[in-house]
Amino acid sequence: MINKTIIVTGATDGIGLEAATKIAALGNRVGLVGRNPEKGAKAIERITSLTRNDKLDFFQADLSLVSEIHKLSQEIKNKYSKLNVLLNNAGGASKNKVITSEGLEKTFATNQMNYFTLTTNLMDMLSASEGSRVVNVASNAHIGTTIDFDNINAEKGYSAWKAYCVSKLMNIMFTYRLAEMQDKVTVNTLHPGFVDTNIGGNEGSVIKSIVKFGSKLFARTVENGADSSIYLSTSDEVNNVSGKYFFKCRQIKSSKASYDKEQWNQVWNLCESYKEKLS
Repeated sequence: MINKTIIVTGATDGIGLEAATKIAALGNRVGLVGRNPEKGAKAIERITSLTRNDKLDFFQADLSLVSEIHKLSQEIKNKYSKLNVLLNNAGGASKNKVITSEGLEKTFATNQMNYFTLTTNLMDMLSASEGSRVVNVASNAHIGTTIDFDNINAEKGYSAWKAYCVSKLMNIMFTYRLAEMQDKVTVNTLHPGFVDTNIGGNEGSVIKSIVKFGSKLFARTVENGADSSIYLSTSDEVNNVSGKYFFKCRQIKSSKASYDKEQWNQVWNLCESYKEKLS
């Protein structure tokens, strides 16, 4: 997949930066999304230096806020005439309970409402482009967890690890639900492995400690962690593959709970209601 227009969120460091770099190296036009314009400029400078590809754009947005995602979506539509791939990579985790200015628990807002809002906002653009794809970065952290729909915004208490795991389970359920709805756009999800990145920034020390331990235990580098994101975004091998979960560029099974279609619908309806409320 070359000469395509591809959006990568969370693209200024870690797995997102590595994926954006390798995708740009194939000759694609890449839109990098991040919160920090200074880091965005450095990312573009790095990618241009490594790939000699100057078809790069930076979009600044706080993806924990639905209002900012709406603004971002419009900026993307104004900038590009087509969109071939949306790689939802941005994520986060807060050590302590944080409620955004829009009233949502921040891990849920950043990790799931972000994916849902940006994807559904750009679906008309994706559908108009032949062979388009949505790729959602999830995690095997979802295994063993369940969703308490009465505690989405930590009304009954907050655990950083639980909130992160639930958000990753939601990512997978959202992927499967969307894949069933779409016949023009493929939708897949992946586990990058436990890679030592800056997830959570200064707020995510609990998650960072767990991921750091996992990355040492399972020896996954940033380069390794980006492999499935790059593969699902660019490989012709997955042209007609949709609704699947990948690790190391191979299909694997997600948890038993993730295949609960009733909960797919609950996750979808929950996100849709928040999107409508905050729009």
